[in-house]
Amino acid sequence: MLNSILIILLILNLLLNNLKIIGGLFGIILILNISYNKNLLSRIKKLKILIYIYILTFFMYVFSQQEGEIIWKIGGIYLTKEAIENFSLNFLRIINFIMISWLIKGDNIIFNKFSGYKDVIEKVIQLVPEVFVLFRKRLKIKSFLRHILTSIRIEKN
Repeated sequence: MLNSILIILLILNLLLNNLKIIGGLFGIILILNISYNKNLLSRIKKLKILIYIYILTFFMYVFSQQEGEIIWKIGGIYLTKEAIENFSLNFLRIINFIMISWLIKGDNIIFNKFSGYKDVIEKVIQLVPEVFVLFRKRLKIKSFLRHILTSIRIEKN
């Protein structure tokens, strides 16, 4: 039953665009992680680099989106309400995906159906910093996905 709940949470996280609902999903997923994830604190510590990178993207994203209700003005750059809402929505989605992956790859007997995906999820999380290098090379999406899938296959063998 918990596997079904995770799939429903994942689908809702993908499809909905309401900040309040995504925030509620964050609370539910956080409670599930607290109750079922034994290594939650160690996994949160591993996210420090990702959080720093995401904070840097926050500044680039928020100050680049100049349309909407102005909250704060710095010179010719505006901080808008819509930019903060969009960033918050995307940030919560990413954190929800990470926490769902922790539940799926957890050491609990409940999630054994998903244990085959554990290596793939770990490899994708490890490749997050490499994504920035690939974006700098300006690869097409097809080449980008081919590179990631090749990296996963090489690691598997």
